[in-house]
Amino acid sequence: MLALAIAKPAVSQGLLDGQPGDIERIDRLVTTRFLANPSLDVVLAGVSIWADGGRLVYSDQLKALIEDPDRRYPLGPEQLRVLRDGGTGEVVRDGDADPVTAPLGRGADAPVQIFTQITSRSGEPLLFEGFYSLKNLEERREQIYSPIRYITIGGMGALLLLVTPIIWVLTRDVRRAGLERERLLQTGLDASDAERRRIARDLHDGVVQDLAGTSFSLAALARRDDLEPELRTTMAGANDSLRDSLKGLRSLLAEIHPPEIPAEGLAAALADLIAPAAAQGVQASVSVVGATDATDEQAALVLRVAQEAVRNALRHAQATTLAVTVHSDGKILVLEVVDDGIGFDPSAPRAVDRYGLKGMTSLASDRGGTLNVVSALGEGTAVRLEVVVGG
Repeated sequence: MLALAIAKPAVSQGLLDGQPGDIERIDRLVTTRFLANPSLDVVLAGVSIWADGGRLVYSDQLKALIEDPDRRYPLGPEQLRVLRDGGTGEVVRDGDADPVTAPLGRGADAPVQIFTQITSRSGEPLLFEGFYSLKNLEERREQIYSPIRYITIGGMGALLLLVTPIIWVLTRDVRRAGLERERLLQTGLDASDAERRRIARDLHDGVVQDLAGTSFSLAALARRDDLEPELRTTMAGANDSLRDSLKGLRSLLAEIHPPEIPAEGLAAALADLIAPAAAQGVQASVSVVGATDATDEQAALVLRVAQEAVRNALRHAQATTLAVTVHSDGKILVLEVVDDGIGFDPSAPRAVDRYGLKGMTSLASDRGGTLNVVSALGEGTAVRLEVVVGG
């Protein structure tokens, strides 16, 4: 949890490249959130981050290995397994025989090394390690076990016989409540879609058609030979303004109710989505590869998440470049929306009227996908959606 929630968002490309400022930034994070955090039941004695090949990216104890990029330390088989396949692992180190863990403790107080895999923003696997004091862990275990040490096996058996029916009833009620919540949520989504569809249809068949007719009439009048040049120029300007309003209304219609598209039309729909970027001076691009195996529902999910991510980037990010990519290996469909804007702090409290990120996360979860948003102040934002193809 510490690795994914705190360490992973702080791993920047500058840290991987050994930039002193980035190392100092994560050093402050480790000191305040890991080594001196009173909310942790068991306090860490040290933190290290390794890259493939045994290169030490960061350590609060081993500064010399960081400063020399040519130094390599052979990782153990369990570390290599976790770095390659993910999961977690642990090793009890002998501080007397191991120079890497010697600063963290020796003898009876040798460190327990617990590690897991995290990934950089470019997708490079990294190994995050936390060092714990063995003595500290044993003391914490004693604190947990002491209150229940004198409960007998017979007493536990009687307690289990008593609570099992209660647990079964509670589990059944929770399951029923979950199914009911899912039904109500789906009903709400269907009602919302129906209302959005009605509003979009009324706007298209009413205001949009009226404005389009007015634009055609103005264009025809502006071409009359008996008009004065000044009046013709005024009418042509009014017609251009009217056409811009029509474009804005059509974009609004797409936001109110995105069109139902097949997977084959995803590239064209995403290209239309980033069209307003050029008017804001943002260099935007779209790449769609291997998405034809996705279902139409999954294509609609990709379009909706991309719509919210692109809207946030254009409104708030102050970005100069924006990249929207969709790719699939036949098993997992991935959407990535990346900008180089001002970024934000994901851990900071958001205003109560800001639902964009929460809405994207809920939408992805309801459709069987997972959404990950990585950002930091001054380092842009990356939105990544993953969904099982055909799932």
